[in-house]
Amino acid sequence: MSATQHVREETREVVVIGAGMAGLMAATTLEGETDVVVLEAADRPGGRVETVRKGDYWINVGTQFTEGTGPLIDALNHHDIEMGSLAGKSVGLDLNGKVVDTANLFDLAFRTRMSFMDRLGMAMVGARILSAAPFLESDSRMAKNVRAKLDKRLASDLLRGVRSELTRDVVRSWSGQWMGCDPAETAAKQLVTSIGIALTDPTKVPNFALPVGGNQTLTDILAADLGERLRLGSAVRSVEHSEDGVVVNYLGEDGPARVRAKRAVVAVPSDVAARILPELPQAYRNAFDDIRYGRYVIVGFFTEEEGPQPWDDYFGVSTPQLSFQAMFNHAAAQRKGGSRKPGGALACFAGGSVADGLFELSDDEIIGRFSEDLLSLYPQLEGKLGERVVRRHRRVVPFWAPGRRESLPTLREPLGAIQLAGDYQLEMPSLADAATSGRNAAKAVLASVNR
Repeated sequence: MSATQHVREETREVVVIGAGMAGLMAATTLEGETDVVVLEAADRPGGRVETVRKGDYWINVGTQFTEGTGPLIDALNHHDIEMGSLAGKSVGLDLNGKVVDTANLFDLAFRTRMSFMDRLGMAMVGARILSAAPFLESDSRMAKNVRAKLDKRLASDLLRGVRSELTRDVVRSWSGQWMGCDPAETAAKQLVTSIGIALTDPTKVPNFALPVGGNQTLTDILAADLGERLRLGSAVRSVEHSEDGVVVNYLGEDGPARVRAKRAVVAVPSDVAARILPELPQAYRNAFDDIRYGRYVIVGFFTEEEGPQPWDDYFGVSTPQLSFQAMFNHAAAQRKGGSRKPGGALACFAGGSVADGLFELSDDEIIGRFSEDLLSLYPQLEGKLGERVVRRHRRVVPFWAPGRRESLPTLREPLGAIQLAGDYQLEMPSLADAATSGRNAAKAVLASVNR
């Protein structure tokens, strides 16, 4: 920052850095309790929550679903946001041109077009996932030991002894669509947790739903509640301790600015946090370095079909043999029987190394590839693909290599006057965990200020 530049200064009680779900939840918890300001580098709030709307339909082009318990669900209920139920909807798997319901093990085993070696490989992987699933949430000693072992193994170990290339494609697809990475990048625990329940029985996931209007419905409301306290286009350059709190330097729309505050909540991705916290102790820096992020390329399609369609009962279809790895059906929550409204909304996802190979292509090239494969999956969409939306996300879902999650508890501890928040803090990175982390950080700030 040039010494000749005028730096605007102000004093607040608390400053929140980042207006994703964690930052918005922290700020709205603090609002009314203390004098808070929120600094967000982007020109929109919500972080990786983004929804595109058209008429009766919407497409989440960031975080796909809501699930879990705690502050996220409390906020949705508090603001009377209608939840589109996914009860009765399934995950499909497209293999060699035939879509089967993954919850129907008979169809998966006997009605898919696979060779004996492919069936054997799928059975081996399925058995490994299902054998681990009962231990994912229990507090028993055996369950903790199982989770610890999974956390020290690569997810690609699920494929040990598997000679079927199709099975390998399927596992890569599942890892790509749910985590945005490849099995050789992440620990087995996170992959098994991500796909185990969803593939067998989605109704076991608490509050698994699509908010009407998309996930951005909530972040829009939270941002509106903050009003002028939320400052977009405000890129934080540093957060440092002072004698009586913190000093935050940022570049706003009107040039360099500085906020002096008693406390700060830093709710940004790990690499951004490491960059703007120059006084970060080495243990924290190492823990941030242990976090990796999944990446995605997404194409959303608003569709123009009429009458019942074969994809209506699926909220998602895994497509390991196509240019995208999954198709999510955002209209699934609106298909509750009775007459079907015309049109729909589909989102095609490519994650991990598949996304890496698409990033540098033009929008038209990506749309062309995805459109061709989507029509091969469902020929009924011929002439029915309307408006297209393309998004490239190079940093989405946090994940850890084997053993790296052991450093995570460090990031749950405050840095003096600075609280950390984000979806990386809790056990299973999700929108619900981001909201919980933000609420926890805000409560910790209030407790420390009021001591």
